[in-house]
Amino acid sequence: MTTDKIKDQLIDFNRQFKKNSGHFKSFEVIFDYISFLKSEPYLKELLDPLFAYVNKQLEIMKGTAKSPEKSKEFDDISMDILDPSTLSGMPVFSQEFETWQKALENKQDVSIMALLPVNLLCLLIVSIEMQEIKDSQKAGDRERTNELIKDVKDDSFSIMPAHNIKNFPEKAITSAQFLDSSMEIINKHIIDTIDSQAFLEGNKPISPISFDLENSILYIRGQEIKITLKNDKPIDHYILEAIFSKEDLKEQTDFVEIAEDTIKEDYNSNWQRFRNACDNLNQKIAKATDNKIPDFIIYTTGKTGWCKINQKYL
Repeated sequence: MTTDKIKDQLIDFNRQFKKNSGHFKSFEVIFDYISFLKSEPYLKELLDPLFAYVNKQLEIMKGTAKSPEKSKEFDDISMDILDPSTLSGMPVFSQEFETWQKALENKQDVSIMALLPVNLLCLLIVSIEMQEIKDSQKAGDRERTNELIKDVKDDSFSIMPAHNIKNFPEKAITSAQFLDSSMEIINKHIIDTIDSQAFLEGNKPISPISFDLENSILYIRGQEIKITLKNDKPIDHYILEAIFSKEDLKEQTDFVEIAEDTIKEDYNSNWQRFRNACDNLNQKIAKATDNKIPDFIIYTTGKTGWCKINQKYL
């Protein structure tokens, strides 16, 4: 899937969630959304480290909530972690909450992306809830399935109390609002990554020289030089094809390499034909540039002859 289609799909998931906000269907949308994040190859590579970190925090949280040695504040903790005030009281996401609180204490701007892992965790928990329903139904446990469905109905539109995080804005919101915001933040992270990468790709310095292999056209500082005038490609073309196939254009290309790897024929130490081809290539380029570039290709002769682009044109 192209990155443009990925962006469209992410935006569509958020649109579907808004359409079904506060209803059972909205949790289905989140389940499909998380599945998409985990399965689409580009997103999987991008988000795997974030998912690994979030899953680790989830395991810590589950262990804390179930541990009898912990203080009473954790004894009655529910797994309804959609309330950030619950999360802030547990030994998870300590770095994220510390960054958030320090910024607030110092009256600094707070990046909405600071709690990105928390947002992903909340969406992930919803996905896990929906998977539990599927597993329970598959196992034929109707009573458990109905209980889980009731929980989802309740969770899809509940009131989250005013946060007790230090210096956190004292404002109650609904779970639907929080999940919608979480999806928007995750989407922002992904779409901004795609767009910034595309921007950098589009602003790479343009190479002063390039070779259009299909049309056999050499470009030197914007000037177009046709190498092949007929259907049959001359050795000139294969010299450039071999040279431009290398990552480093400063690297030399052996005549034997051009013969055996590019033209697919025996070399037989016939270096003279490649020397002549280099001369022909230089003459074409010199003529096309009014003799401004008479020595584009430099070479050596003999059985171990090679050629390369003159350094001053790179």
